Amino acid sequence: MMKYPIRSGILAAVFAGFVINSLCSLALEARIGERRESIESRLFTSGGIVYRDETIESSRRKGMPYLKYFDYLPGSSDVRLYFKTADGRRPTSSELDDKRMSNGWDLHVVYINGKSAIEVYKRSEGITEHEFNHLMALHAGGSFWKRLSKEDKAEAVSAFGFEMVRDDGRVRAKKIGGDAVMFVDSEVDVRLAELNTSDLQEKAPVSVEGF
Repeated sequence: MMKYPIRSGILAAVFAGFVINSLCSLALEARIGERRESIESRLFTSGGIVYRDETIESSRRKGMPYLKYFDYLPGSSDVRLYFKTADGRRPTSSELDDKRMSNGWDLHVVYINGKSAIEVYKRSEGITEHEFNHLMALHAGGSFWKRLSKEDKAEAVSAFGFEMVRDDGRVRAKKIGGDAVMFVDSEVDVRLAELNTSDLQEKAPVSVEGF
């Protein structure tokens, strides 16, 4: 488990307040917006574990799309990485290798104020169509999914880019290669994009000064 400090400045403070209001309004049955205690209770009952080794955590985080936005997360945020075997049995310590992932799933969850805001499911051997459909159904939250058109993708404000949005507009999803699926709270996705753009705009005059 690792925690990440709040970014100094007004933007981070505004974002922190925004997240509190937006996440509290999410439906309880949805995975995104669900409290950490509920997620871990269900996962641990199914044989899942939380990674405790920092070397393994560091290895597993490499290439994750949420990494570039750590500076914009409020101080109440933390990231937890979990592992679940494909057959649901509890993994042995020898299966938890920092150099390679054992047969099963890594689950990355970014919690804000104790609730899930970003989730990445990574499969060791690639996600099958049936597994993908099941994950989408789990995150449907009583709604259904819509695939974005090219025009909608071009116009959308998004930190991560997304291919599908839940019909209630609250959750976005995208495939990451053939072995991972990402779900993100829509309002968090927008705010991270806006904070990143604002940050780049502030840095631009400094970076080109002297030309």
